[in-house]
Amino acid sequence: MRLTPLYHWSPATRYAAIREHGLRPGQPPTVASGQLTYLCLGPDPRLAWRISGAMDFVNEIEHWDLWQVHLVDGDDLYVRPEGGPVIQEVKLRGCIPPDRLWWIGRRYDLGVPHDCMELRASGG
Repeated sequence: MRLTPLYHWSPATRYAAIREHGLRPGQPPTVASGQLTYLCLGPDPRLAWRISGAMDFVNEIEHWDLWQVHLVDGDDLYVRPEGGPVIQEVKLRGCIPPDRLWWIGRRYDLGVPHDCMELRASGG
């Protein structure tokens, strides 16, 4: 089974660090109550949003970046079972270097409910 590409939302304030270092587990958490030893990824932007910015308790973050993540053989993955045919979340233990990430766009808080996804891609 091939699970690429996957998607990850992060606060826009982390853009420069992600461009320089990639995605790294153990960074200060946005959604979890403590530091995680894995990255949370979704199979599409909508499902990735559900496990990050759509959480009620993270509504203080106004701008989010969407990253496309490309996997390689050897990535340590765990597909969270949901009891259905659609994968809801993939956990990746390890880092994703910048050369395996593509910045897709930024979601601005425009008064849109957090369960709706809106992207503004500005070609960056």
